[in-house]
Amino acid sequence: MVPPTVEKRFHGDRGSVQFWVESQFSLEGMRQAKAQPPESVTLSWNRAVYLQRAFDNLISNEDRHARNALVTRDWRLILIDHSRAFRTSKEFTEKLLYTERNKEGDRSMKELPRPFVEKLKGLTFESIRSAVGEYLTDDQIKATLKRRDLMLADIDRLIQKNGGKNVLY
Repeated sequence: MVPPTVEKRFHGDRGSVQFWVESQFSLEGMRQAKAQPPESVTLSWNRAVYLQRAFDNLISNEDRHARNALVTRDWRLILIDHSRAFRTSKEFTEKLLYTERNKEGDRSMKELPRPFVEKLKGLTFESIRSAVGEYLTDDQIKATLKRRDLMLADIDRLIQKNGGKNVLY
């Protein structure tokens, strides 16, 4: 869902290069056009939305708005702009951004891939450090692990409420 991005140097300055994704519109444009995914992709579209919520919960991306999510012609959801992620304050370590009790209504992670949840359970400080190197501070990694714990508790609650086969696929 996130385009491949690599670090590059340009004229001695450190920056990033990201794969450009041709999109049909942003979520904002989709709403303005009153476009709806065709019935043939509704299940995969909904699951992509739930996975986006899980991803943004984990990285505490407080800036996911309708212009920061693109929709391709084949109805894939592409997530861009993660510049306001990995927050460490209590606001981002004591509650999740996306839950059933969201101020805009139910924004829960209703269904998630079982392998994603298993990988989430296996996250450790060391595994995150190994993956991200110098890009996150120790405090950012610790905050991510706190959110992981909140997410797993929320997923367990959803499983208790709706049954495992209705939450994990």
